[in-house]
Parts: sequence; C-alpha cells; structure tokens
Amino acid sequence: MEEEEFVDFDRFGTLLEERKNKMKGGILMQAYDEAYFLKDKPVWLKDLFRKIDNFCVNEIQAGVANTFLHTYVRYSFNNLMFCKIKSKLESLKIYLKLRYSEIEDPPKWVRDYSKVARQTWVEIIIRKEDLIRETILFDMTTNLIKKSFNRVIKHPKLSKISIGKPERILPGFVNPTKFKLDLEISTDGFAQVGIRVHKSQLPKLLEKILE
Repeated sequence: MEEEEFVDFDRFGTLLEERKNKMKGGILMQAYDEAYFLKDKPVWLKDLFRKIDNFCVNEIQAGVANTFLHTYVRYSFNNLMFCKIKSKLESLKIYLKLRYSEIEDPPKWVRDYSKVARQTWVEIIIRKEDLIRETILFDMTTNLIKKSFNRVIKHPKLSKISIGKPERILPGFVNPTKFKLDLEISTDGFAQVGIRVHKSQLPKLLEKILE
C-alpha cells in the first residue's frame, strides 16, 4: 500500500510561488518548468499530464495560468487556485477544490483528501493500469476539474481558507521562541518576506527555502 503523503497547502507556499530564479545576494534558484516537472517520468504520464494541462490552460477559460513549482503545478484564474498536480514515477496526482460527499458515484481513483490537507480537497490518483479506459477516465477527470474551477470562481475564499486548525503554525525546522516573520505585500503583486532567526538555525532555514 502506498504510504500516506502530506501535501503542503500552507500560506507560505502561496506567497512565495512567484519567486524569481535569483534571490537577493546572488544565490541562484532552480528554474521550475515542464521539463523539470516531467524529468525521468514514464511516457504515459507525460502524455496524460500534457493533455490535462492543455485542458486547464486552453479549454476551461481564457486567462487560466499554470505555475510550475518545486513539487507541483498550480492552476489558477485571477490568482484563485482551483487545481494542483503532482507527478510521481507510478502515478499522476490531481488535487481539486471539491467536497468528496458532493461527487456522484466517485470512482476508486478519487478520494476525500480534506482531513489530510485540512482544507476542502479531493485527490485523484491515476496509474498506468487505469488508462485501459483512458477516454472515460480523461472525460471524468476534466469534468471534475471544471467543477472545481466553477466552485472556486463562485466561492473565492475556498482558494485560501483552511477548514480546520493546523497542527502547527510555524515550520518544524524553526524554534518558535527565536523566530520572527515580517510580511509585506506590495501593490505590484509581489510579496516580500523577512525572517529573523538565530544564526545557528540559518543553515536549515536556507536549505528549506532553496527546496
């Protein structure tokens, strides 16, 4: 059985998602793109992802954007996220802003993910063996993605608000008694985050940021 995986949906990931390839001070950042996201992945997964990506960006509504990050691709409209996709060697995982209880006759490859993410999410896990009925699977998946899009557009707060209290507020690699965070959001759409931490914890902090 595949090990349970926690997906990070915290606000820090959202605020930093549009970071540039270079940080202040000349530290180079990894450039994330489709090639990075699909590196070493099987052909079937690459083909399926590109079909779903094309649907999200070109067929739902003009203006939908895809943002490639370290571990997933984020899909949003007017900065409202309605879908995330992660690629594994054995599966493609899609996360949507839907309530599992509202999905009629959900297939076995769709599960309730709200308790894990502590937000309104369902998870779609597609493996190679599921592609025996690829046309039906693709149609059902894109239909759920469209429903997630419509739901977020109708209820924008779903894109940001958690449905439960997180188990911890601060990152585990930071000592809460020696951690200070300053956040400034400017009118040009960018956010500046300032972190004050003891020098003994700086290497771990930088390592996490560079991930």
